[in-house]
Amino acid sequence: MATGAVDLRGAEATLLITLYLRERDAASAHPILGDPYAGPALARVRYDPGAVRWFSSDTATITARAKQLDGWARAFLAEHPDGQVLHLGCGLDSRPLRLERPAGSRWLDVDTPRVAELRRRVYDLPDDVELVASSVTEPDWWDRVDRDRPTLALAEGLFMYLAPDDVHGVVDRLLEHCARGRLAFDGVADWVRPASNATLALFGMDARFRWGYAGAAFRDRHPRLEERDDVAVTELAAAATRGPWHAVYRGVDLVPYLRDTMRLHRYAF
Repeated sequence: MATGAVDLRGAEATLLITLYLRERDAASAHPILGDPYAGPALARVRYDPGAVRWFSSDTATITARAKQLDGWARAFLAEHPDGQVLHLGCGLDSRPLRLERPAGSRWLDVDTPRVAELRRRVYDLPDDVELVASSVTEPDWWDRVDRDRPTLALAEGLFMYLAPDDVHGVVDRLLEHCARGRLAFDGVADWVRPASNATLALFGMDARFRWGYAGAAFRDRHPRLEERDDVAVTELAAAATRGPWHAVYRGVDLVPYLRDTMRLHRYAF
């Protein structure tokens, strides 16, 4: 792990939002995720605290989302100790450090060369975590994937930033390269895209939501996938919070339009 602060700008600045929220959660009296690596990682990044504080109200949803995906990853590795995990668009997430991984398993962190470099600088990753410096949408990196192992592909905070054709291209390559496994990801309702894009633009973040999840269309496009879970992130947040925030998320869950803002999906193949 190199020394010195990291400067994040443009689209990469969105990585700070989740990192900041995980650090905020870990420092709280009743953490949801309790990520012990978020604080030290954030301390290595040069950023504008005033800008990311505007997203503080998302702390429960973002950390509850991460906790659920961690749980699915643990369950997969418990069932398949020889399996491989493809951590797609891993950003600055400490997931391979948070999770206990069986000795016979394989873990691939995949992100763009710039983000992969930043990842090496903010985390001391163990040797058995393979860091693949490539956009998830590029086809060449899939040659590194073991076709014979059961595979879990995790995509957190990723697909909504990709063009629809790129989302489907990633899923197609997963199904082409891997004989069996799971796909887990979060998706936003289509109406969320303009609202989120306006917020990101307001804070000068050069990133835009480009894909909204539509269940029937997604399943028609990938008939080999079998749906296993479809969970509202606000439901997870309601279960993980107490006091006023618990009441807020319980109220949101009573309104389908709001409850479907962001959902977690798990498919088998």
